[in-house]
Amino acid sequence: MNRSNRLVIFVGVLLAILAFVGIVIVLNQSNQTTGGGQKTTETVVVAKADIKIGDPVTPDKVQTAEVDPAAVLQTPLHSVSQATGQPALYAVPKGSQVTAEALGIGTGISISRQLQPGEKAIAFQVDRVTGLDFLIQPGDHVDIVLQQSITVLQPTQDTASKPAGQQRFETVAGLDKVRTVKAISILQNKRVLYVSQTRIKSAAQAAASPSPGTSSQAQQAATIENVIIVIAGTDQDAEVIKFAQNDVSEVGPLTAVLRSTTDTDIETTTGITIDKLVSQYGLTVPGIVRQLQKAP
Repeated sequence: MNRSNRLVIFVGVLLAILAFVGIVIVLNQSNQTTGGGQKTTETVVVAKADIKIGDPVTPDKVQTAEVDPAAVLQTPLHSVSQATGQPALYAVPKGSQVTAEALGIGTGISISRQLQPGEKAIAFQVDRVTGLDFLIQPGDHVDIVLQQSITVLQPTQDTASKPAGQQRFETVAGLDKVRTVKAISILQNKRVLYVSQTRIKSAAQAAASPSPGTSSQAQQAATIENVIIVIAGTDQDAEVIKFAQNDVSEVGPLTAVLRSTTDTDIETTTGITIDKLVSQYGLTVPGIVRQLQKAP
């Protein structure tokens, strides 16, 4: 009888120990996971040092960190391999999260955060040719080339001999729309903040989209006729663009020229007219024009 009692006590103690161990394991797992079986922390990518606007974000400039899910910002990156050298669209302080939006691969891009002091966001419209086949994307740097048509005037025959203030003018037949083209120096090296459509897929989109989806995106891109490009500039730049493209539906006067993001030189250009094409570039003048010029 005593032996059987001791066996019962031993079994009871053993069960109590096993129950205690089980409780410890369960409590430990509950501290590491939530009710849905997910980690209580989330892996995000943060900056090792301050990242300035336009700096290429490469794996050596970032690292991963564990943060509370409630502290995750926008669309997080989960691996340093996602930092493939895209220029930062806005400044990221040391230790701050580097999000997809900061690299231009997110959907909730903030224009105002990309502006530096004194900069304004300016929009203009381009087509497939003037917009480089829609290959421009946020973070690129562009120059803006302006084309305008100028109406050539001459004094009317009855006022030609009068002083300048008393003359009246009329259009010269055949010269009512003389083109002039200029790469405006104040619109060189402008940073692109936003593009309404682009044919370049980001690294994240390429990884998420299998190859069969590529054809559908290409078909969608082929149907795009015009896109809106938003650049960072000044109020003076905005005035120039407004004058050149005063109609929302007008496309053509402004052409975006892509340049290297590391090229900061401002090039002085002469602008182009028919006269300059003839005198500087050797454009051949048709014989009929020479005859008309010699006519009395």
